[in-house]
Amino acid sequence: MKTRSKKALTLSMVCAMALSCLNWVEPVRAEAAFEKNAQQTVADMGFGWNLGNSLDSYSGTVIGSNYGSLSSETAWGNPATTKELIDLVKSSGVKTVRVPVTWYEHMDPNTYKIDPAWMNRVEQIVNYVLDDDMYCIINVHHDTGEKGWLKANSKNLQRNEAMFKSIWEQVSSNFAEYGDKLIFEGFNEILDESSNQWWNPGPEAGPVSNELNQIFVDTVRASGGNNGKRNLICNTYCAGANNEITSQFVLPNDTVSNRLIVEAHVYQPFEFTHEDYPNITTWSSSPLDMVLNNLNRTFAQKGIPVIIGEFGCANKNNMDQITSWSKYLVESCTNKGMACIWWDNGSQYKIYNRRTLKVTQPELLDAMLVASGSKAQNTNTGSTCPILWGDANNDGKLDEADKQIIVNYILKKTTTIDEKGDINQDGKININDLVEIKRAISKAAASTPVPGNLCDNEDNWTSWTDTSEGAQAEMTYVDNGVSMQVDKGGKQEWHAQFFYEGVALEQGAKYEIEFDYFSDSQQTTYLNILQSHDDYLPYYTDTLNWTTSTQHYKGSFTHTSASDNMCRVCFNLGGTGVKVPFRATVKNLKLVKVSGGSNNNNNNNQGGNTSSNTGTNMAADATKFSGWANKDAGASATFTNLSNGIRINVNNSGSEVWYVQGMYPGIKLERGATYQIEFDYQADRNVNLGYKFQQNYDPYDQYHYDDLSFTTQKQHYSSQFSMTEPTDDDVACVFTCGAAGSNFTVNITDLVIKKIS
Repeated sequence: MKTRSKKALTLSMVCAMALSCLNWVEPVRAEAAFEKNAQQTVADMGFGWNLGNSLDSYSGTVIGSNYGSLSSETAWGNPATTKELIDLVKSSGVKTVRVPVTWYEHMDPNTYKIDPAWMNRVEQIVNYVLDDDMYCIINVHHDTGEKGWLKANSKNLQRNEAMFKSIWEQVSSNFAEYGDKLIFEGFNEILDESSNQWWNPGPEAGPVSNELNQIFVDTVRASGGNNGKRNLICNTYCAGANNEITSQFVLPNDTVSNRLIVEAHVYQPFEFTHEDYPNITTWSSSPLDMVLNNLNRTFAQKGIPVIIGEFGCANKNNMDQITSWSKYLVESCTNKGMACIWWDNGSQYKIYNRRTLKVTQPELLDAMLVASGSKAQNTNTGSTCPILWGDANNDGKLDEADKQIIVNYILKKTTTIDEKGDINQDGKININDLVEIKRAISKAAASTPVPGNLCDNEDNWTSWTDTSEGAQAEMTYVDNGVSMQVDKGGKQEWHAQFFYEGVALEQGAKYEIEFDYFSDSQQTTYLNILQSHDDYLPYYTDTLNWTTSTQHYKGSFTHTSASDNMCRVCFNLGGTGVKVPFRATVKNLKLVKVSGGSNNNNNNNQGGNTSSNTGTNMAADATKFSGWANKDAGASATFTNLSNGIRINVNNSGSEVWYVQGMYPGIKLERGATYQIEFDYQADRNVNLGYKFQQNYDPYDQYHYDDLSFTTQKQHYSSQFSMTEPTDDDVACVFTCGAAGSNFTVNITDLVIKKIS
């Protein structure tokens, strides 16, 4: 690829500068002297931010499948990246932006040529960052990982070395004359091919990772221009920070001294930071200290500079804990000379709203900026005092008085204004802030305050569009809600959706949900309140019949599953049944707890000891689910405990109904008592099964039985029965999955067994 000495300005950039009457200045990238070595660069990088789930998003696994298209940038729910977003990041104090990039979808599968449109889009965003005088890191991202084509083993290296090398030849050539604030990172979290091991990689994983780092360095250095002295970043295997990983890392040989940086990612304690553990909301320092001290001993103390290329924590309604963890991590790293870059995916880990251009977690961001030395401690408000942006007169609310102060400042009737008048937090107070303050005041006036509304933060709205399944949709904000334009629905209802996340539901609590909704054409879709993690299992489902007239929805439900700190209210708008194109809008969403809750619910049931209490769920502990398959008769199945039930994967169901079964044991049934049983059930194909109550011991006599017709749609079962046999304190509720063929999966969730009389 031809090396360019100077990056030409795009038409949009020229127009933007002409409209704003700015004088163009030669970009810093073309003038840099490359005076800073790797250590000096890391010391200068300050606090960083990842533009995650944007250019790294992908919509399939086929090389070249998105050639000629830029749709993958928005495939995972984020809007297209704008200069205004990067300006906001700059103005908020960030000094480094990591721009993860996935390349394979945008390459010719035969020649490995990168689509020029994709390269230009990457370059455009790089320019956004560099024009704001921040460091910019670009890499090879989801080309590696669990679904990536590049793996850390020798056979894979033989097959794919040419493609990996070709990417860096083209990227290096394209950016050859860019200055020293552009940094290349060889690859992201590379895994081995056999089992995608994170913690215990195979014997080839470390050596092959080292070899790939060497190929990366050699390729960049040979590309000419400024790449002969550019600082480069080399990841450990899986970006691991523990000693088992770092002890295998070998720094590549280089043709220039002190220009290599080591990268690792830190998400410890893992259960605290990861979304798959919604109820682990506090942290301890020991797991974190272990990996940070290891990175310090292995690299930093030996003069090898280190960056934490990713760190972050999913929001589980525990922002105080996330803030303390992040502050501790950044302070520890800064004291060890390591720079930190927050992972922001635009969803559970976000600190910026990319649509409204607002800082969503100002206290968290402020704490990390101060801890990194990128910002001085605010001695007036402190990092624990929330800032009400737009409150120009400091009276604790947004109203017409604030608007008038902003108007007077814009019209130059006054020359000073409190920094909180910058409601959109872009570093300046202008007409955009006036528009935003009017919107905020209008929103407050139009909405009746609802005490305890769990859905009152507009920053918690986000969306998902599965472009790999043909969906095409885009979410936008409207007053007091959101709207989605759906041009293609994809194959399943969830392939186009918007949702409000960050909802905590308490076991035993009753909730009411209401909202206004309308569409520009008649549609029938589904509303779900569900997990925002793991298998995204729904807790509440209903059908919405959209019309062009505004309708008001109101419903209620009791959350019978275990308390869950990471739930979402989801509006599915995709599938083959929708009539596209259409636009759907939801306003005034309210979700309120009206009674009950974890503190009022008896969750200490142990077998038959308390099961005779009227109204108490005797199946409240989903961890007690178990399964059995008669292997001697050829049956085969695996059983997975879910947070609110059990999943049964049947490989071979055998010839009798009882050859495969999932069961909930330890139930006490009293003679003469009447019981209510409820549960949700679903399979990946239509299959006729059943459930029963039986002795949990030989001879396994049956007390009650009913047939179940499973389908791919989740169904709710509710029935009553009376115990006519003598009292039995060791009964099992059994779901029989035998004599039904092979290769199917069933889910049994939200089991409730109560004595009602």
